[in-house]
Amino acid sequence: MKKIVVTLITAAVLGLSSTITVDGFSSPESMIIKNQNVFVSNVGKELNPTLKDGDGFISKLDKSGNIKELNFIEGLDAPKGMGIIGDVLYIADIDTLRGFDINSKEEIFSLVFSGVNFLNDITVKDSNTLFISASDIGAIYSVNISKKSYTKIINFTVANGLHYEDGILYAAELGSSSQSMFDGKGKLYKIDLNDKNKLTLLSNFEGVLDGVQKVGNDIYVSDWGKTKKSGIVRVYNINTKKETIINHELFEGSADFWIDKENKKLYLPQMIGGKISIIDL
Repeated sequence: MKKIVVTLITAAVLGLSSTITVDGFSSPESMIIKNQNVFVSNVGKELNPTLKDGDGFISKLDKSGNIKELNFIEGLDAPKGMGIIGDVLYIADIDTLRGFDINSKEEIFSLVFSGVNFLNDITVKDSNTLFISASDIGAIYSVNISKKSYTKIINFTVANGLHYEDGILYAAELGSSSQSMFDGKGKLYKIDLNDKNKLTLLSNFEGVLDGVQKVGNDIYVSDWGKTKKSGIVRVYNINTKKETIINHELFEGSADFWIDKENKKLYLPQMIGGKISIIDL
């Protein structure tokens, strides 16, 4: 069931990065790393982010792309964004934020969001706080883990990818409205939590924006593109405001990625293609 395809292309020839591609997943949406383990959220056989059918699951891989447990955590509905605090893996699952002990796989946290049907991405602030986006109602919430409570911090159109760093929340829109989520008009913003949650537009580019991660002065943003195989990863430099694109083959639904800063590799789920790619940056 597992298939690993390794593509090694020298930069001198085509300017492309070396890539490991692993297939056998079910609509993989998000990836995150804890120590030497890579976790992948799988929405399920049907690519429906709001369907409560119980066939969603989390896979566990090593950093080389070898699958340790395809069905590491089972029985979810449509798991998407993930965040890790200590040994607890928090997962956005339609209307519920779930937490699982990574060692025992036991569910130890559950928080239902009223009136929400599309929880999407997660970013961690500290040992007791995380932020989570709700795409369907255009909102970003702050979650207090110990109190099992949540507070809306800002209305944000089709909220998707999130990344927190030093009082700033970087946030990407999936599209221009909840009725037109895939119209290719989503933008990248920053939210200054120290200045009354001031919202500032960063990008000139627009797209079907998904994952966000900041590394140094660069903000990486995945963009689904307009067709099945037109996904890309954009890079925005906060100092120069220069916008570039990672020179790589096009992806089939470039979703919520994770960058391993130590090894300089980008772990990207191709949601439409049912596979993940590990890209040497």
